[in-house]
Amino acid sequence: MFQNLIITNELTLDKFLKELKYDLYLTKPQIKHMQNIVKSMFMSGYTGKINDVSKFLSSKHRTSITRFLSNSSWDESLIF
Repeated sequence: MFQNLIITNELTLDKFLKELKYDLYLTKPQIKHMQNIVKSMFMSGYTGKINDVSKFLSSKHRTSITRFLSNSSWDESLIF
């Protein structure tokens, strides 16, 4: 599944995301979406489109990812 990753050790990325303590601000499904988006950015062929995220990593449809980014109930001031 992750054969096209430019960074081959995904555990390093997962550890980094956990150190950011996103679990204090995001639900588990939101964290999974965030991980998929970040991981897809490191894949060969990523062009910056939501379709890339759904094509490369997510079992969810691209509209689910778009809904996550535009309608999730998080406090943006805590994330950025």
